Amino acid sequence: MSPRALLSRFRSNFQLKLFGAFTLLTALISIIFCTLYITTEIREKREHATIQIRLLTQYLADSVRLPLYAENTEVLKQLAEEAAHRTEIRRVVITTNDGRVVTDIQNPSTDTATTILNESAEVRSIPFGNSPSDMISSEKHNIPGSLIGTVRIERGTGDLTRMIRTLVAVSSGIAIAFWLSVSLLSYMVLRQVTRSFNVLVHGIDIMQDGDFSSRISIESDDEAGQAARAVNNLARTLQQRGEENSRLQEERLNLERQILQTQKLESLGVMAGGIAHDFNNLLQSMCGNMELASLKLDTASAAQKYITNAMTSAKHAALLTNLMLTYIGKGVITKKEINLNGLIRENVEIVNSATSRAVSFELGLSPELPFILADEAHIQQIVMNLITNAVESIQEQPGSIIITTGTQNCNHACLATSLLNDNPEPGRYAFLEISDNGCGMSEETLKRLFDPFFTTKFTGRGLGMSAVNGIMRTHRGALFVESKPGTGTTFRVLFPIPESAPPAAIQAPATSPAKTEVSRQHELSGMALVVDDEKPVLKVCTTMVKHCGYTVITASDGVDAVAKFREHADEIVVVLLDLIMPNMDGIAAMKEIYRIRPDIKVIISSGFNEEELSDRITSHAPSGFIRKPYSLNVLETELRRVMQAD
Repeated sequence: MSPRALLSRFRSNFQLKLFGAFTLLTALISIIFCTLYITTEIREKREHATIQIRLLTQYLADSVRLPLYAENTEVLKQLAEEAAHRTEIRRVVITTNDGRVVTDIQNPSTDTATTILNESAEVRSIPFGNSPSDMISSEKHNIPGSLIGTVRIERGTGDLTRMIRTLVAVSSGIAIAFWLSVSLLSYMVLRQVTRSFNVLVHGIDIMQDGDFSSRISIESDDEAGQAARAVNNLARTLQQRGEENSRLQEERLNLERQILQTQKLESLGVMAGGIAHDFNNLLQSMCGNMELASLKLDTASAAQKYITNAMTSAKHAALLTNLMLTYIGKGVITKKEINLNGLIRENVEIVNSATSRAVSFELGLSPELPFILADEAHIQQIVMNLITNAVESIQEQPGSIIITTGTQNCNHACLATSLLNDNPEPGRYAFLEISDNGCGMSEETLKRLFDPFFTTKFTGRGLGMSAVNGIMRTHRGALFVESKPGTGTTFRVLFPIPESAPPAAIQAPATSPAKTEVSRQHELSGMALVVDDEKPVLKVCTTMVKHCGYTVITASDGVDAVAKFREHADEIVVVLLDLIMPNMDGIAAMKEIYRIRPDIKVIISSGFNEEELSDRITSHAPSGFIRKPYSLNVLETELRRVMQAD
């Protein structure tokens, strides 16, 4: 651990700070006491050595008084050698009163770094009086005798140095041992005292990092324990609040994703609707002119074949625009009762005969499945798209596709997980589930599942699942997907079941509603008002209406149409009105025309479906509806139906 980390830990740990302060205090006290003890011992040892050499010097001075007075060098030398044999005595010098050295004994020493203690003593004679009483009186009055000589002794301090070193080492060791013992004891005491506090601090640090799920262990009921209990309660509250915030955040993100997806789909829908509207107008002009040109030619004409081919291609283009409208939920639909099980069997037979892959189909179709009310072509497209996608996901390895049907009751919670933006109402639904063991889809692919023109196939156009999305929204259904890479995919689509619908197995085959017979015995005549903002469309529609037998006046928008109708209200028998126009659209113009003359026949012309029109009309409905691009025969049939109606 780096010094900076250690310092940071020391600053943040109360126990370490308290232990450090106590350790420094005990170390300082140990050093002070050790220093005082060593200093006192050194001073006492030096004083003791000084007293010893002083006593030795005085003893030698008393001993050599007579030999020095007699100048007996042999005795003096013997006494000096005896004194020199003592510890650390370096030199003994005896001199006379006139300064002559009588004896000089030296002991060689290798320790030259030590200091020398010198001590000198005078050798004096004992004073004698005429009587003993004089002698006593002279001693009483400290009368010194005559100076005979001096004695000087030099002593080394090597033994004192060694003794002091030993003293310092022993004293320091004892002091260190005492410091370590006291520090260890204080650490154990502090650890026990601050244990609850440390547990509390550690728990707070964990919670500070955002982990509110951990709890502080309560080891006592003291102040630290009470604080730990309060912190645990706070952590529990914060954990609950965090979980609630996480749930709200997840819901907010899901809502934002749904809003973003909705906005994206709406933008793409507006774009697709605009393209389909303009393209349908172009197709109306193209198909109408080609059909009119075909009427001018003989059936055996060589150009007739080319016109027929061009009209066929134009019809295919119209199907493509209808597919784009289906994506935005505005395609042409004709709802009727459909046997979903029968439709599935037909599609499985088609795919099974067309594919060369080793794919096996397992059907689990419920015999109690009721009829559903839907557009057969659209449901056919859903079934074919889902089965085809399942077959292509299996790729080269042998695989199986399981197709099941049945009924289920769905509540709001169940329908809320649908991938469609518009969740249908709770109720009873018929489900179609298609499961495969193919390659599966990643999360990124699932996010873009319904994006138009997005495909993972080399030859795909990317409109299949977009059309499925639009069809399911049009039929107020629901769609669920479960998929993971390498584990396969399961699609589950729900269709609402009409109330009191009997099972398809015992229900009579559905028949198309009887169409109103249109008589062609009566000629069409009168004045017709044709309204369209596109000049090529207006021109060809005018020609087609004239071909049906009407005289025609035209208008280029809703405002112009209302003005022309007000001017010729008594003459006009039918109005062919475009839906989308600038200034005033077809619905607003129709309302104004009905205000002028409520019994007038109005036919709305649009590239969108009739249900879209009915959703926007809240009052007087039009007499008829015709979808662009339409043929001359379709136009004439609708005109006759409207004019013959009551």
